[in-house]
Amino acid sequence: MRHWVEVSIAVSPETEEAIVNAFWELGSSGVQQSGGGSTGASDRVTGFWSVRPGVDEKLHRIALLWEDLRNLGLAEGPCRISTRRVSEDDWSGKWKAQVGPVRVSEGLMVAPPWSEVPRSERPLVVRINPGTGFGTGGHETTQLCLRQLEKRIRPGDRVLDVGSGSGVLSIAAVLLGASQATGIDIDPETIGNALENARLNGVAGRVDLHAGRMDHPAVSGGYRVVVSNISSASLTAMLPGFAAHLHPSSELILSGLLIEEAGPFEAALASGGFSLIERETQGVWWAGAAIPVTGRTARHDRRN
Repeated sequence: MRHWVEVSIAVSPETEEAIVNAFWELGSSGVQQSGGGSTGASDRVTGFWSVRPGVDEKLHRIALLWEDLRNLGLAEGPCRISTRRVSEDDWSGKWKAQVGPVRVSEGLMVAPPWSEVPRSERPLVVRINPGTGFGTGGHETTQLCLRQLEKRIRPGDRVLDVGSGSGVLSIAAVLLGASQATGIDIDPETIGNALENARLNGVAGRVDLHAGRMDHPAVSGGYRVVVSNISSASLTAMLPGFAAHLHPSSELILSGLLIEEAGPFEAALASGGFSLIERETQGVWWAGAAIPVTGRTARHDRRN
């Protein structure tokens, strides 16, 4: 049976957001915020990492962030991190207690398979069973990408999802009308969960999922939509690869970076031959849609 490292840290209202963002950025397969009583704020943040080399480095980076927060006067006292090893069953049980439906837009929702969606609402529901891959719908960057897909997918589109995680974006693209979606992720342990989610949504025949990078044989030809929800550094490095799989009428949907990182990234987009046609923010996170410079040039902003 697979095991996980459960990492928990005591937080204050001043440090909660920074710690939550750090957990997501460091690849936690979900983040729980708990405690706080009637204050509305959490006093503990918990994340889960697969038992593999590199977990100690992630803990070290969290401790360094805490020191930075102390130096800014936002954190008090030492960084109180606790860890324990949990089984796959324990991990899944925790998520069943914590994960519920997430309303992404008026017409789109992400929900675990055990939750009920009121019939009166009747949105398009993407069912995601929490597993090893990022993307239960709870994180702002997932929601930003889903809203962009909802606006941009056309019937019959071919879609490439880079950093597919749980498969939520690939699955949503097909449910929204794409004829085929190909998802790739550098973490091979996400693929089983993503395939399960594709079957759960009845789209296994139209969602193709692989472990690997953009040079994988399954990634071929041009795509009408390319979507990627990964880190700013990775997105920047992969811009030439995205461009190689786009044609003049294609659209590129990107997220995974903080608003404070958006300026340099938007400059990299422009120098990489893309025109930003829309940016949207949610919380501290940025998302954008871009086209090759030969396409449309209208620009729109949307901030939440």
